[in-house]
Amino acid sequence: MSLVSRKIKVRSLAGVLAGCAGLVAAQASAGVVVGKPTPHGNTAYPEAGTTLARAGTYTLVGALQEHVKISGEAEPTFPSTMQGAVYLMNGTSATPERVYQFPGVDQHNLQAGSQLAISNRFLAFATRGPNPSTSPQANSVFIARKTNGSWAECPLVGGQRDCNGAVRENGQNISHALTRIPLTYPALSSFKDIALALSDDYLVIGYKRHSVLEIYRYDSSSDAWIPELSLDEPDERFTGAAVAIDGDLVAVGVPWSDGGEAGVELGSVRIFRRNASNSTWSSTAIAYGNFSSGAFGRSLAMASGNLAVTSGATYLVNDVMPQQHLSFYRVAADGTLSAQQSMATAYPHVHLALHGDTLASTVAGGDEGLSLYKRDAASGQWGYETGLIRDFYKSVNSPNSGYGGIDPIGLVGDDLSLGWRAFSNLLGGVVHEKVSLIDACRDPLNLVSNCSFDNVTNTSLAGSQSSSGWQLLNWNGGSAWADFTGRQMRINVQQPGSDMWHIQARTTVNLPQAGRYLLTFRAKADDVRTFVVNLGRNGNSDNNWASYGRVTAAAGPAWVVYSFELPNVPQDSAALLDFNVGNAGTAAVTVDSVKLVRLVP
Repeated sequence: MSLVSRKIKVRSLAGVLAGCAGLVAAQASAGVVVGKPTPHGNTAYPEAGTTLARAGTYTLVGALQEHVKISGEAEPTFPSTMQGAVYLMNGTSATPERVYQFPGVDQHNLQAGSQLAISNRFLAFATRGPNPSTSPQANSVFIARKTNGSWAECPLVGGQRDCNGAVRENGQNISHALTRIPLTYPALSSFKDIALALSDDYLVIGYKRHSVLEIYRYDSSSDAWIPELSLDEPDERFTGAAVAIDGDLVAVGVPWSDGGEAGVELGSVRIFRRNASNSTWSSTAIAYGNFSSGAFGRSLAMASGNLAVTSGATYLVNDVMPQQHLSFYRVAADGTLSAQQSMATAYPHVHLALHGDTLASTVAGGDEGLSLYKRDAASGQWGYETGLIRDFYKSVNSPNSGYGGIDPIGLVGDDLSLGWRAFSNLLGGVVHEKVSLIDACRDPLNLVSNCSFDNVTNTSLAGSQSSSGWQLLNWNGGSAWADFTGRQMRINVQQPGSDMWHIQARTTVNLPQAGRYLLTFRAKADDVRTFVVNLGRNGNSDNNWASYGRVTAAAGPAWVVYSFELPNVPQDSAALLDFNVGNAGTAAVTVDSVKLVRLVP
C-alpha cells in the first residue's frame, strides 16, 4: 500500500477527527484535577478557575460567581449574588489553605477574584461591583501578606471566613488581614478590564479601557504600598492590557498603539525599569508588532530574561480570523530587548505562563487547548515542543465540556496549573499537570495506549519482553534491547539481522471501524538511517500478516515529526502497530508520541 509522508512542523494536524462528544478521558495518565472547594452557594455556576495565579507551591484560584451569604440572611436571588471567593491552594491539596470572601447580600456582584496575582510574599485579588456601590469592598485590590511562613487570614464568623471586618486602608497603621487599594477606574464592563502583576516589591495595575498604568512599591518601614508611576495615555491604545514583572523590570502591552508607523495601530510592548536612586520609572525599550493583524501585546509574559508576546485580533474580520503570531525576546538586566523571533500560529494564543526557558500557552481553537514551547540554550531559538489536546479532559458530569483552552494557567518549574471553569457542571476547578508528562498524543481518540511511554513497568526490554503495552521482538539473528529512559522508547540495535522485521517494537491496537486513519509520531536516530513502520494483521494464529499500511521513514540525530495517512484500513480489534529497525545498521532509533486516530469518512 502506497502512503504519503508529511513532515509536520505545526502543532495541529490537518484533517477533521471523528466526533468526540460524550467521550470521557481516561484519567490513568492524566494530571490531578482539584475541584472547587465546598461549600457551594446557590449560584448555579461559580466557575472556579476563571482566574488563577501561581507562585511556589501555591495556586490562587478565583470563583467570581460564587454566592456567599451570611447565616440567617434571607436567601437572595440574582442579581443579589456573585460575591465571589478566592481560594489559596497549596500543591494538589483539595483543602484551601486560605479563603478570602465578603459574605452578605450587601456585597452582591463584588466578584472577588476578578483578577489575581501572587508572589512568594504577597497575594492580591481584585473586586468589581456596581458603580457607585454601597459596599466599601467594591472596585478594589486587596493584598494579603505572608509573615513567618503564614498567610494572613480572615476571621471565622458564623462558621465561615468573613473578610468584611478584616480590611485596612493602604497606609493605615492598624493590623488587618487585608490591605485595600481602591481601583482608579472600576472594571465596569468585564473583569478583564484590569490586569494585575505582583512581586515581593511591586504591584502593577493596568486599566486597558482607560490606557492607564500604575506601579506601586511596597515600603516595609511604613507597611504601605507607595505609588511610584501613573501613566495616562489615549484610551484607544488599551495601554496596560497585559502586564508582567521580572525583578525591577515591568512589561506593558499596548495592543492598539501606533506600530512604529504613524497612523497604523499595530500595537507595541514597552519595558519600564526602576531607577533605585530616585524611585522613578523610565521606558528602556519598545517592541513593535509590525503585523498587519494588529493587537501586538494583547497578552504577554516575562520571566528569567525572556519575554513572550501574542498578537492578532481575536475576533473575526470579514468572517476570517486575523493572522496570529507569537513573538519572543531576550530582556537584559538594563531593560533592553534583543533576539526577536516570531512565529505564526493557527489560532489565537490567549494566556501565557513563562518559567525559565519554557512557555505554556492556552489556545482558543483547533485540537490543542494548550501548547508548550521551549528555548534551545545553544541556539537561543524557541520552538514548539508539544501540546495538550483540549478534549483530553472531560468532566464526567459535563461530558461535552472539555478543557477550553481559554482559562488562565500558571507555571512553576515542571508544575503547570490550568484553570478549568467548566469542570463538574461549571463548579470549576484546577488541573495540575507536569510539563514533562504532557504530550499531544494524549488524545481520547488515540488508539495507541501508553503513547508517550509514561507508564512503563520495565525500564528496559530484551528480546521478546513486554512493558505496559509494548513488546520488543528479535528474530532470525537480530538482536536489540529497548530503553524507556526519559519516557521515550529507544531501540538499541546490537545485531541488525537481514530483514527489517528481524528487530521490531510493537503494540496492539483496536481498529473499531474500517476507513481512513492517521498515524503520527516523532522519531530520531543516533546516525542517519531508515526504519519501517507497519500497521497490519496479527498472524500469530494463521501466519497471515497482511499489511494495512507500511512506510519507510528516514531519521537522523534531530527529532522529526512524521504524519502518514492510511486510506484503506479494515476493522480489526487486535491489529499490530510495529516499528521495524532491522537490516539498516546499528544506529539506535528513538520513538515518542505515537498517535493513531480514525479520520471522518
